[in-house]
Amino acid sequence: MHCLISFFIANFKIVTTETWRVLMSALMRKILYFILAFLMVMDFYLIFNAGNPNSFLRLLIKDTSYDITVTVALSVIIAIISMMMIRGSDQNSIKAILERNSSHIMALKKQNRSNEDIAESFLDEMGAGKVSRVLLKQKVSRYISKMK
Repeated sequence: MHCLISFFIANFKIVTTETWRVLMSALMRKILYFILAFLMVMDFYLIFNAGNPNSFLRLLIKDTSYDITVTVALSVIIAIISMMMIRGSDQNSIKAILERNSSHIMALKKQNRSNEDIAESFLDEMGAGKVSRVLLKQKVSRYISKMK
């Protein structure tokens, strides 16, 4: 187990966001969801069968003293895969929409419209409700003010 962790740490390389988006294509995401679901089922099984001499884990590891270590390691692997999938997804869709409409936003700025006015217009077009409008107005205004 220690060798597996050492191998992972030694070969882990930080990739740029753009490279990561290419790697996380739709097919790759589906494969990772399947792997993640399988690992979660296995982790659930291992949690409730730790120390059981009749566990399926006995096919791989005979000694029951490693059950907790294997379960924790599997949980860490699940957490890492989950974080990688979250990083690869487009979680900031509002910023992406604003970037796609940057030419229109810049035209509105040239007409001397304020960032708050542009943000209100954007939220109106998005059909934002009262609660989401309050939460998103500052975020949208901040993104618009950073655009040049």
